Amino acid sequence: MRLSTQVASVCLLATLARPAAAQTPATDPGAYNNAIVAEQVDLIKKNLRYISKAAHSENDRKIENRRLEVVEQNKVALAKLKHMAPFKGNDEFRVAAIKAFQTTLEVYSADFKKVNALASSRAESFENMQRYFDAQEAANKKLAVVDDSVDAAQQRFARAHGFTFSATRESAKLSAYAKAVNEVNHYQHEVFLPFFRLQKSTARLTDAMNAQDAAAFETARVAVAAEAEKTVAELAALPGFRGKDVAYRNAARDFANMYVVLCANQFMQVAELMKNKDHLTKTDAQTINTHINTYNQQQQKYNDAYNRTASAFMDTYVPVMND
Repeated sequence: MRLSTQVASVCLLATLARPAAAQTPATDPGAYNNAIVAEQVDLIKKNLRYISKAAHSENDRKIENRRLEVVEQNKVALAKLKHMAPFKGNDEFRVAAIKAFQTTLEVYSADFKKVNALASSRAESFENMQRYFDAQEAANKKLAVVDDSVDAAQQRFARAHGFTFSATRESAKLSAYAKAVNEVNHYQHEVFLPFFRLQKSTARLTDAMNAQDAAAFETARVAVAAEAEKTVAELAALPGFRGKDVAYRNAARDFANMYVVLCANQFMQVAELMKNKDHLTKTDAQTINTHINTYNQQQQKYNDAYNRTASAFMDTYVPVMND
């Protein structure tokens, strides 16, 4: 099973001012604006390297190294902004940017450190996976709040000093990447968590099957059937990504449907035969083995299909940033 590494949200870029004749931050408001935005650009590049690694790698050490790079770049940006003077008495934009960088530093120093620590145990239980997701979402909400405050402060600064914005090709590309990542975050969470919940619920079914415990198997079969039906319903109600790409959702739904069918058919036969496991005929034993082999084959088939589709989903919508 491919584990979810739901990626972090991204601080959206403020916008560069149109070039002016004077390019000294101390005298030209556009240049002053651009000096602040330049620090955002450098930080978001490190941020996106971290996100790319988290999205495409299962190597927790490498992901942690990318987080530390964001922390260090954040410290550099803060130091530069703190040494900037207010622009002709107007300090709102700079102060808002400093607060945003301080929040980002706190998030990447503490919140995402906690997220990375939870990563090692996220596969142990549904509850651990939920805590892993919740920690990421709490961190992302903090970043979203400061994004809004910086954007508003920049707009007021521009109006006060009479200049207009013009997004560069680079900033537009990075902002588009950031928005795409946030979309992927939300959608991947909605698909993966029901899938993972079902995946964890099947453990008792497998244990009972291996132990040939008829009572435990029947209890597990009923529980898995209910969980599978719930998962199918949740995923069927979920639209395709961006309204059209249904491949990832369908792979998770097909996995759940497999359990709906098995629990209503083959597993019911296995449960009945297990009740008389001490008096099975050769034909009965062969029937059980056939059903178990079918289950193993189907489980591998649909799990592999989910893993391939999950990887393709991330590769398509979260491009790899080269190291």
